[in-house]
Amino acid sequence: MARAVVSKKKSIGDLSRELKISTTTISYVLNGKGREKRISQKVIDRIEKYIEEVGYSPDFIGRSLRTGKSMTLGLVVGDLRNPFFSEISSEIERLAAKSGYSLIVTSSNDEPEKALRAVRLLSDRKVDGMAVAVTEGLEREISSLIETKVPVVLYDRYLEGLSSSNVVVNNRESTFGATSHLYQNGYRNIAYVTFDLNQTSRLDRLKGYEAFVAENDLKSIVFKMADNIDYTQSANEILAFINENPEIDAVIFSTNLITLSGLGAINKLDRKIGLISFDDHVLYEVFTPSITAISQPLKLIAEKIMENLLKMITNDEPFVMDTIVLPTVLKVRESSQQ
Repeated sequence: MARAVVSKKKSIGDLSRELKISTTTISYVLNGKGREKRISQKVIDRIEKYIEEVGYSPDFIGRSLRTGKSMTLGLVVGDLRNPFFSEISSEIERLAAKSGYSLIVTSSNDEPEKALRAVRLLSDRKVDGMAVAVTEGLEREISSLIETKVPVVLYDRYLEGLSSSNVVVNNRESTFGATSHLYQNGYRNIAYVTFDLNQTSRLDRLKGYEAFVAENDLKSIVFKMADNIDYTQSANEILAFINENPEIDAVIFSTNLITLSGLGAINKLDRKIGLISFDDHVLYEVFTPSITAISQPLKLIAEKIMENLLKMITNDEPFVMDTIVLPTVLKVRESSQQ
């Protein structure tokens, strides 16, 4: 019986000899750093065309053993139903690939046990660094990673009392400003709907609303709903809340996910109420009325996360434990007008 001929897997050295191009140049192109290293587009195209022709695939395991780097990053998101996390994931994946990294994305669904498993999974996979939307109960795990010099960036929310690298937005100022905007437009019974979660981002947003209400002698009308219910149930609960408080003339929804349910509730009302969403959405401009929203700088958030991770990974700078606070923009549309 004739033996099957198994072709030897090509190495980067083979590519170098066959193309007559240095292994360093080929490595830069494979890691997406060709332009950064000022390699001509003609050479980049030649390398990319050849590796496609010969079916070359990098030996990630071997490279990991040689360099101690997996060229993989980890990302823990909260609830993937929330458009914020899907958009952040997409942007970080793009930036990671640009720097030569693969990205492993895992969701905690904002549940402490799932969050702990997600972080441990990424640790077991030996990722070079991770960005985490933390939940309660992760203090010890994150602290341990930081102590052992594992690059970790917390985003969207942080852990009180823990010295860590954080990327967040000015949540308190954002909801204070949004409530002020509604007040200036004549609304006086402004409600606030949020998830019943002990997360710093949610708590800071609530504090901003409550601060404005207190300063202007308004009634605080807050509804905290469970985060593990589906769209129909949450829409029904929001509708019941508004009907039980008929004085409500405007409402702020604390996340995009709540806004989507809230719109379903408001559409069933026989009266108009003002509305602001925390987080923008591509469809809010085409709704009737168009939706006023607090817009987070998603691309900038992703850039700052990657910037901090790469600094830690490459050891260009010592681990700096600080909090980057980015501004939001209130995009005023029809839903907040009288």
